[in-house]
Amino acid sequence: MSKKKNNKGHCALMGCYGKFVKSHILPQAFTRPSVKGEPLYQSTRGEGEWRRWTSWYDNNLVTREGEDLLSAIDDNGIKTLRKHQLVWNSWLVFRPHFENATPMLPDHGYRVLKNLDSEAIIRFALSIAWRASASSLPDMKNATLKKSQEDELKEYILGRPIEGSSPFPVSLIQISTVGETHNHSPYIDNKPNFNPDGAEGQFLKIMRIYMDGLVFHVHLSPIPKDHLKDNPIFLGASDHTLVTSVTYEASFQYENMLHVIRECHPSLIE
Repeated sequence: MSKKKNNKGHCALMGCYGKFVKSHILPQAFTRPSVKGEPLYQSTRGEGEWRRWTSWYDNNLVTREGEDLLSAIDDNGIKTLRKHQLVWNSWLVFRPHFENATPMLPDHGYRVLKNLDSEAIIRFALSIAWRASASSLPDMKNATLKKSQEDELKEYILGRPIEGSSPFPVSLIQISTVGETHNHSPYIDNKPNFNPDGAEGQFLKIMRIYMDGLVFHVHLSPIPKDHLKDNPIFLGASDHTLVTSVTYEASFQYENMLHVIRECHPSLIE
């Protein structure tokens, strides 16, 4: 995390010259510790843990003009996610209902959402993908995109209309039981391509973004229009949205948490 303060330069988003401000990669609303006032612990490789007092931020990314635009996008995205109980901190009394996918897979399910402001969530997800890629933080090194992709993402932050599912289709996976509160930096990943008629190869490249019990897949590989059309798995492609789910205990997040513990405290597995 950068410690430089009061630096000046050109805003990576707006292009204007001015004083850089503190800009979070993931919004603070979804990256707070489970106990107010407690530190956040960041993993290391076998060297214990680093204590942080806030999640990842970059002091050399945007000026006040750029941060104000990102904050407005965050506000719209956060309100929409909370309204539809897509994040853990919106489960005030009851958790949302998840349908079982199949009796053979009791840990997997889904929700069907209607009247979802898909544009707000898409622009929110794309803005985080841009921030992670444009940031010079070492913690974001696994989220670096091609310059052409980064520039196109920037256009949507600056107000380019989002039509349908956008050139970067976004899908959601919700963790259906509450687990450990934690942060996970965005990174580029490959997922199996389940389109049997597709010609994109065996895998699709995505940026995986996790926050507060919700996973965004921002698809970087091109997906044929006929596969996107009326496909509810992709935000904005249909009049309803299909959100797949998995319990925390059966999730990659839980598996990754165990891996992090092994890295930070190797003596625990000796």
